[in-house]
Amino acid sequence: MGDLMVPILQDMYVVLTGDLISSRELEDRAKVQEGLKNALTMNNKRFKGAIVAKFIVVRGDSFQGMMSSPKYLFDLYYALFENIRYQFYLGVGIGSISTHLSENVGEMDGKAFHRAFNALERAKRESAWIKFKSGWEIDEIVTCLLNFTADVMWSWTERQEEVVMHYKRAKSSRGGTTLEEIADDMGVTKQTVSKILKRSKYRMIEEAERSFMDFINQKWLTEEYKPKMADKGE
Repeated sequence: MGDLMVPILQDMYVVLTGDLISSRELEDRAKVQEGLKNALTMNNKRFKGAIVAKFIVVRGDSFQGMMSSPKYLFDLYYALFENIRYQFYLGVGIGSISTHLSENVGEMDGKAFHRAFNALERAKRESAWIKFKSGWEIDEIVTCLLNFTADVMWSWTERQEEVVMHYKRAKSSRGGTTLEEIADDMGVTKQTVSKILKRSKYRMIEEAERSFMDFINQKWLTEEYKPKMADKGE
């Protein structure tokens, strides 16, 4: 399957379907669409090992892709938020597929796709950033965590976004970091970084992400959803 590296077959997949908010009313719609394409290309490269079908633009202002695990959901949302540069609704669907695997997300169908579409439509109706639909008993709790995170992120000032995203990237690349290191990187004081992170509610977002990952590690990585190796020749 080309460079997407999909050596396994699974019972469950994660489909994300997004739609830019009120983009058809924009005077610079073509520029926004071009930005969306570039953002998806960047994210396809960054999450290459986790993506089953690349994220592509569909119907002009929407996008869709499929991942192998929900554990990358927060990181992917951060990347979309940072790179698309325009507000969007997102529907997340977890479930099976009823077709053969394909690099082209448009060639597949199944429960994961239906759930993602229904989640997106519900997000639009309720003016929510994200809706999560898996059939699990705590879908609404996960949805609340995701929406809380998104609501905080979209309220950031440019300066808050700059500091938070730098802090998050530094923690990831260095395996951890300190406020002093971030302050040195950005040429500001430790107190300034601390105040900005506090006003950005980043610690609360980290707790939401940790809670989500605790659940995923318990639910997704059980024998019930554990990926199965594909038979040779498939």
